[in-house]
Amino acid sequence: MAKWTGRSKGRKNNVTEFGKEMVRRSKSACELCGESGRSLSVYEVGKTEDEADLERCIHVCDECKNTIKKLNEAGENDLRFLNHAIWSEENTVKAAAIHMISEIEERHSWMDDLIDAVYIDDELEQICERMKH
Repeated sequence: MAKWTGRSKGRKNNVTEFGKEMVRRSKSACELCGESGRSLSVYEVGKTEDEADLERCIHVCDECKNTIKKLNEAGENDLRFLNHAIWSEENTVKAAAIHMISEIEERHSWMDDLIDAVYIDDELEQICERMKH
């Protein structure tokens, strides 16, 4: 997951500039759990690069952000937001859910069912690949 340690403040500000686009795309709701009326922030999924990439950014509430920062420590019920995220109309959000599931060391059977049920077209596969690197 993205970390700002050792990164320039300018790069972080670059990601924050995606805010307007993220608000429009997310309709002011967390793109992972779907809850509205919460404070949202831009979160970059995967390994950070020199240039921020909108296709690796999602708009998330603090609760989901805290869960994904400690993904392997999260309980099964804490991860249920993945059920919502994987069915998003936005490929970036779907890719983020797929990426998170792949990062979890002890996956639950329902997560494998989610991955099996989602259709991964070429565009979604490319976004997933960018999140890995």
